[in-house]
Amino acid sequence: MTGTELTVPPHTEAGVIRAVDNIGSVGTWWTAAERVAIAESARRAFTASTDGAHAVITEPVSAVAARVATEAHHVTVDDVGVFGEPAAFVEVVGVVARTTAIDTFCRGIGRPAPELVATDEHRPTGQVSRGAKRRSAYVATVGPAGPTTALSAVPGEDAAQADLHGALYLSYAEMADLRIVKGLPRWQLELVAARTSLINRCFF
Repeated sequence: MTGTELTVPPHTEAGVIRAVDNIGSVGTWWTAAERVAIAESARRAFTASTDGAHAVITEPVSAVAARVATEAHHVTVDDVGVFGEPAAFVEVVGVVARTTAIDTFCRGIGRPAPELVATDEHRPTGQVSRGAKRRSAYVATVGPAGPTTALSAVPGEDAAQADLHGALYLSYAEMADLRIVKGLPRWQLELVAARTSLINRCFF
């Protein structure tokens, strides 16, 4: 690992690489270039950078990306309305959340944040989950709204979230195993996760 003496498990290393590549790929609503611009907007907000904004996305989109990155607890249904199509907001949340998670992980191990590069010029897929319904959340979900279904209206984002979740913490299947040892025993993993959630005001 460049810039750190910490040993990073291979599954974590591989998962972060996949997530970086995913951000630079075409999405459901946004092109690869737009997804990178959304991620960079989140980075500028998270680091209080004064670098210029990307012209490939509008200022309202950049502003919502920044809000999701730094004050998600203040996001309102009006922020969803900025996009017209709720799936577009879901994708923004997914891209920003993964960017923030990757950058926080890299900072924690003493590694620079990875460069984000748009890797293709394909058109967005437009693929959404037809079974998603609006329930108690601002956007539609497949099944009850919750942490594991928050992005379920957009299959690509849902899968990408699950993949990085497994790389940095536990897969959804592993979460059912209270005796799992994944670098740390389960009780120590949960202690770290709970403390991290508290510090970052991650409540659900």
